[in-house]
Amino acid sequence: MTTKVHHTTAYSSILPTRRELSTANKTIIITGGGSGIGPEIAEAFAIAGSTKIALLGRTLTTLAATKASLEASHPGIQILTLVADIVDEKAVNAAFALTKTTFGRIDVLVSNAAYFSTAAPLATAPIDEWWRSFDINVKGNLHLIQAFLANIDTTGEFQPTVVNVSTGGAHLPAIPTASGYAVSKLAALKLYEYVAAENPAIRVMNLHPGALDTEMGQKGRDAGVNAPFDDSSLAATFIVWSVSPEAKFLKGKMIWSNWDVDELKELRTELEDTPKFTIGLIGWP
Repeated sequence: MTTKVHHTTAYSSILPTRRELSTANKTIIITGGGSGIGPEIAEAFAIAGSTKIALLGRTLTTLAATKASLEASHPGIQILTLVADIVDEKAVNAAFALTKTTFGRIDVLVSNAAYFSTAAPLATAPIDEWWRSFDINVKGNLHLIQAFLANIDTTGEFQPTVVNVSTGGAHLPAIPTASGYAVSKLAALKLYEYVAAENPAIRVMNLHPGALDTEMGQKGRDAGVNAPFDDSSLAATFIVWSVSPEAKFLKGKMIWSNWDVDELKELRTELEDTPKFTIGLIGWP
């Protein structure tokens, strides 16, 4: 099931300028914050009112460039750059601890960092390169989850929220040569299902960001994914909407950013407390 309207760019219902989507007084931490759609996600949260944003990534130069751009566009904003590889547990723990010390709290985690292993059939795929997708997309996310849970406050009015930037490839039919990415992302999707089940005091949403013209999107092209590119503003603004009160009914779900949020809201009673938009076995029970 999808919505009748299929979006390819940002639209009025998810624009971060909407007062109902305000993230003022919320501290945001974004992994992959200096590359891909990371900078646009940060910009969308800044437009929505966030003044405390932590950008985590492996490359200082891209993080610094994103920080400079945000500070130039949003006077008074506080941007914390965190150089860390999410595969490094100690570095991740230190980054989250520093964010909490600097900003006083952590409200939202956008898990955006990921890895798409080189396209190759399973018969000949270099094992270490193939497994790197699991190191980053699964083990790396486990590090993020543990660090997030250790540094949040679940007693306040706002429910701490995690947005896992996933992929449609995790649930679509097999795409030959893209197994490393798709299988690891499917594992991460199940991982976040457990996060939601074990931590009912937080919100978890999994999001397919669309087909994006990024380095990872180009790797998808190498694997034979030929869907037209969506505008990256769609995913960035959808993520802001997904942490708002309007999206609470999608807690624990896997959603495509292309889907129309107004249609989704009409399906609220059909989606709440049901397995729809989660991973399962077709035909069971």
